[in-house]
Amino acid sequence: VLVDMLSGMAGKNRVIKHISFTPTIYKYLRLYRDAEQIVDYDSYTLNGEYPMLVMDLPLAEGQQCKVGFYNSSGATAAIEISVGYEEQG
Repeated sequence: VLVDMLSGMAGKNRVIKHISFTPTIYKYLRLYRDAEQIVDYDSYTLNGEYPMLVMDLPLAEGQQCKVGFYNSSGATAAIEISVGYEEQG
């Protein structure tokens, strides 16, 4: 399941600096910029002390960022995802 997380708004560019989430077995973090897949990461490989994936991903005006999880187990669970970004211009 993917959701719209962030977009480059009119007159503003953004840079995604990190994604933070709860490491969970059988969950793969996925992030897309428009139709291009940027991240496909086994969330369980991050440890609980530093569950952060550092990035430097620019979003130009009009670009969309979608983020979510692929669940390989079939079990359902709510997972919080936090995205850190900076405004550019």
